[in-house]
Parts: sequence; C-alpha cells; structure tokens
Amino acid sequence: MTQDAQPAPDEGPPMPLRNLLIPLACAALPAAALPLAARAADPTHALYAALAGAKGGERIELPGGTYEGFFLGKSTPFDIRFPQTVTIASADPANPAVFTDMDLRGVANLAIEDVVFDYTWRPGAKLSQRAFTLSDCQNVAIRDALFDGDLIRGQGPRDDGLATAVAISIRGCDGAVFENNRIERFFRGLVMSGGSGNVVAGNELRQLRMDGMNFAQVEDVLIEGNYIHDFARSAVKEEHADMIQFWTNNTSAPSRGITIRNNVLLAGEGDATQSIFMRNDLVDRGKAGREMFYRDVLIEGNVIVNGHLHGISVGETDGLTIRNNTVLRGERFAAAGDRRDRSVTIPQINVNEAATRVTVTGNLAGGLPPGRPGWTVQGNMLVQNVSPTRPGYYHTVFVDAILGDPRVLDSFAYRPGGPADAAGIGSPLLAPGGDRARYRPRPRAAGLRRWR
Repeated sequence: MTQDAQPAPDEGPPMPLRNLLIPLACAALPAAALPLAARAADPTHALYAALAGAKGGERIELPGGTYEGFFLGKSTPFDIRFPQTVTIASADPANPAVFTDMDLRGVANLAIEDVVFDYTWRPGAKLSQRAFTLSDCQNVAIRDALFDGDLIRGQGPRDDGLATAVAISIRGCDGAVFENNRIERFFRGLVMSGGSGNVVAGNELRQLRMDGMNFAQVEDVLIEGNYIHDFARSAVKEEHADMIQFWTNNTSAPSRGITIRNNVLLAGEGDATQSIFMRNDLVDRGKAGREMFYRDVLIEGNVIVNGHLHGISVGETDGLTIRNNTVLRGERFAAAGDRRDRSVTIPQINVNEAATRVTVTGNLAGGLPPGRPGWTVQGNMLVQNVSPTRPGYYHTVFVDAILGDPRVLDSFAYRPGGPADAAGIGSPLLAPGGDRARYRPRPRAAGLRRWR
C-alpha cells in the first residue's frame, strides 16, 4: 500500500477566536434566561449567559443570526461540565443560528443541533486549518447541522476554486456523537484522534478536496450509515484523497474496536479516490511491531463505487472481519483511457499479509486477498465491467451499473434472480428492500435541511 505521509493527528493550531467570554457578572444569570432572547445585542454573549445559568437538562433555543467567537474552555467563568445534557439548537431551523467559528475544550454533556457552521476562507489560511474543534470533551454531540465551507480565490491555478480547511476536528474526546450532519466544500471533512466510545453516523459529505474522514489512535468507534460522494480534487496538484482513512503515523497506540458499517462511498460524477484505506504506516515502515497492529476491526455492509484499486485496504491488524461489502468500479473510470494500467482503477479488497485472525466472506469485489494460513477467505464473488463474456459481468449482476446514473444507488441494485440476489452476498443496501432512498443526488445546500 502506498500513501502520502500523514500529518500528526493534532497538526495545526485551532483557528483564532475572538473569545467573547461573558463578563463574570453575567455568569450568575439564572436558568430563567432560557430560551435565548432574540433582542440580545450580541447573540454570542447572550448564549454565554444562557449557558451560565444552565443547571443541566435545559434546551437553549437560538434565534437566527450570526454567532462569532464561540469558545468554551478553562478560562470560561462558569462550569462547562454540565451534570446533564444541555442542548443548544436553532429555534427555527428554517432561520438557523450560524456559527462562524467554534472551539470547545473540556466541555461535558453538551449537544448542538440544527445550526449552521459557516467557514470563510481568508488569504494566508492553511489548507489544514481546523475550522471548528472539540478537544478533551465528554459526551458532546453535534446533530442535524450544516458545515458549509469555502473555496480559495486569487492564489493561482494550483488552488483557486478548490476547497480548504478541516470542517470538524475532534481530539481526545470520549462519547462524542457526530450524527446526521452535512459537510460541503472543505479540504478535509472530519478528523478524529484519540478518545473512545465515539459515534460518526448518518452524515453526508460532498465536494471535498482531500479526505472525507480521518481517524488515528481511536478506540471503540462506530462509523455507520455515512454518505460520502462527489469529491473535487486538484487537477494540477498530486493529492491522494481518501473517503475514510485510518493511520498510525505520529501515534503512540493503535486504533482498536473499529466498526465501519453500511456506509455508501460513491465517486458519482466527482473524482476518483481511495475509499476505505487503513494503512498501518508505522508497522510497514519498520518503526513499530505487533504492539501497533490495529485491533478488532469490522468492515461490513458498505457500498463502494469508485475508480481506485484501494477499495477496502487494511494494513497490519490483529482481528479483522470484512464481510458483505460491495466494491465496484464506476463505468466512466473503466472507459476513461487512464494513462496507467487500467487495473489500478478497479477497486479491490486488500489485506496486508502480516495481518492475523482475518475473515473475508460474502463480498462482491473486483479483487480479493489470497487465502493465507489462519485466514478465512470464502463465499465471495468476483465481479467486473471489463468483458461481457467473462463471469461476474456487471450487467448480469446489477440492475444498471454500466449505463445507469452513477450518482444513484439504485443503478447498482442487485438484478432480481441474478447471482448476487440468489446468493445473498454483498451489501444488503443493494438487495431488494434495501434502504437506498436517502442516497440520492441533490443541489448544494442553500440552508439547513435534514437530509434523511
């Protein structure tokens, strides 16, 4: 497996905030300050006042408007570790609260719902700029939010018109939930490092330049039901984009207890990317041994339609199950006339030969790992869109995978009575009765709308 050198999980400072902390006198405001008054001269100060009066369990409803410099940390003059969940939400999702920046450090039991996080690029900002951050938090949730990024302008052909910044950085957090959000037009979508018991579920990510989701040194993480599609990469700058990526570079312990389930990763009409890529770079470069093997990884039920051989690629791991995934090549990548060997555009399932306790069963893919001592590799099916006369040709397996709309999951549904339908293998999302309706193309968000 090849991969660009990855930065440390915490690379880059958080973006500067105005840090509009409420005066100490306001910290004593009672819980009666809820819901937040629309007439507040400074919406962010009014939000601080409401939080200062919260005892736990309140719902703070925000009027529409712009909230700048939202910071909670050690210097905040009230307790930011709430005994029960305090919820911040837009009073009217059709007229949402808009946060231009956010940096939460050491917060406990807070939920943020139905808001917009709006990042604006400024000259001099780094590609790795973290637009919105959670650090060392416990039981913090972000749900039903829109993360709206920005494009670079006036910097030359290598970057102009391309997305920048990291939409959301979650570092050292336990029990974090990132659910049913939309991320559009960022360099990277989500970066998560450290922490345990976190959930990333039901999110839609699109128009990204580099990576959808990055993970490092995480424990007991669930990545489920996400829809990642239509990347917009640089045409003149070599960048190895991934939809879901794990790495070990610059970490001190391996990720463990990983579940990647029922995600839809579609190139659609965007650029080809690596799809699920879990290189263990510390081990394969000889800088660590078995102590840094990934532990207990489950990858199941995912649909991947892309144009890069790294469909599902997993490095040195102890305890790996890859089952019931469908891993395909989009037809336009087969016909694109790639200057290289076209086989590199066929997504496959790849597992490092040093991995132990490996099970690969019930998958549909363009390539599979060979069986090795101690591994179970069985009940899989090879499929291809190269030759109609060879077994596993897409037209015999899927409804319309060759001529159908590459943005629509129904194009890749199993042909009734075909080999995949009859065998009951591959992702259940493509079987009759699979929940495919929410994975459909739509215009870029003009405001906050739940996509489910």
